[in-house]
Amino acid sequence: MRITISDSTGTILDRVAPDDARLAKFDMHKKNLLDMLRNVYERGPKSRPFDADKAWRSLTGLARFYFRQGSVKQATMPAADRIERLRDIAKVLKQARDMMQSDVGDDLYSAWCEANAYFRHDPDDLEPPRTPVRIKVFDPVRTKDEFQKVFADLATLETAASRAAGDVPPTKRGRPAILPWDAIWNLAALYRDSTGLIPGAGEGPFAEFVVEVLIAQGRYNDDEDKGKRVTGAIKHESVVDAIKGARQWALKHPIARRWGPSPFDDEE
Repeated sequence: MRITISDSTGTILDRVAPDDARLAKFDMHKKNLLDMLRNVYERGPKSRPFDADKAWRSLTGLARFYFRQGSVKQATMPAADRIERLRDIAKVLKQARDMMQSDVGDDLYSAWCEANAYFRHDPDDLEPPRTPVRIKVFDPVRTKDEFQKVFADLATLETAASRAAGDVPPTKRGRPAILPWDAIWNLAALYRDSTGLIPGAGEGPFAEFVVEVLIAQGRYNDDEDKGKRVTGAIKHESVVDAIKGARQWALKHPIARRWGPSPFDDEE
């Protein structure tokens, strides 16, 4: 894959990045995946033409994201520790705002004015000016407004930290979910956008489509006769159960609701 970045002056970056072998294998399933979506589309309302290119870009984007997650082995901080740190951040920000409302805040404001780039000497002033010097006039109203904005940003960060602490999902015991609900949500949204039909939350075309995606990612092995163990493999009944769970999550969980309407249901 060639990566090219340029601006008005010329090319900044032009290099060939090595292709992911897993994506090459995923590409081998392109016809099957698009045929499945197209067949479902043919049974739908056909309010617009089937966009195979868009569907494939979305599918490869999701596959690339999954492979990248698997490649980058990052140590994940336990949920309880993340929540505690986020709450600590919110607490410190609140303490900072409280202290800024005292005389310390006035001292900080004075120091901030001195550090403000607007009041620093221009580097060009080091040489004798050829034109009359334009003096920068101290504007207390504008400067105070800028400082108050910094103060307001602390309150925004405090609120964000508190909200983030409440949004951290609890750490589940046992093995992590092989098929996360947000991944199913993304596939359901892609399925609905491509076919014009609502993905079913049980047995049916959508479950078969998810299985085909898993096969393309090398994550599905439902044949006991093969006698071959596949790390992280998923079986059909697990897919159906996961889709049902994802539908409930999409309808009720605050994080999913902020993404938009559930792709599994009609909503105004």
